[in-house]
Parts: sequence; C-alpha cells; structure tokens
Amino acid sequence: MISDPTGNRLGMPFYLLNGTVFSDYAVGGWILVPTVGIFSWVTILCILLRNRYYSFMIMLQGVIICVFVFILMLLLGEAYGIEYVFLILGIGLIGLGALQNQRKIAVDAARKVNPAPKSIHHKHRKHK
Repeated sequence: MISDPTGNRLGMPFYLLNGTVFSDYAVGGWILVPTVGIFSWVTILCILLRNRYYSFMIMLQGVIICVFVFILMLLLGEAYGIEYVFLILGIGLIGLGALQNQRKIAVDAARKVNPAPKSIHHKHRKHK
C-alpha cells in the first residue's frame, strides 16, 4: 500500500477510493505500519518474555486486524478475498488469545491449590 499507492499490486482498483476521504492507498498503509506491524512485534516480544499480558496482547492484535478489515470493507464498498483471509486470521488470534488466557487462569489456580514445596535441606543439616 505504501510502495504502490495505486493499489494495483493488491488487486484493488484505484477508483474504489472515489467518494472516500483517502486520495490513495498510502494513508491506509501508514495506518497499518504501527497498528499491525509494530504492534505485532510488541506482541511477539511479550510472548517470548512470558509477559503476564501476552494473552491480552494476542486478543488485542486480533481485534485491531478485524476492525481494520471491517473499516476497509466499509470504505471500499466491496470485499476481496484477501480481506476475508485477514478477517479469519484476526478471529483466530482472538480465539488463540482467549485459550491462552484460560490456560493461564487454570495454571495459576493449580499453583494456589498445590504450591511448590519449600526446600528444607538447610534445616536438617548437621552442624559440626
């Protein structure tokens, strides 16, 4: 969208922007860079670092993708196959984040019920 603001590479004709606030597809591309591109890297970093909010970040990424696709569909007035692919991926991310959140809740509950035993080695050492 940024490298080809006409939309030809994406298969989205330029005339679809007639009657919208956008003069080309570059603005949409620049909106995608921080919302999808940069936020995706932040989400991946949260997952790798096992941040306590990683499941929420996964769901939020899915919501951002779905909202963007819905807005794109409304602005263009037509739907293309690539939009449906991204919509399915966004819904999948929301579901994956919800499953991760449920798993995290179950693991936390299990830890409360069965806390890890404390080491008692130092208490039973014989002093000479």
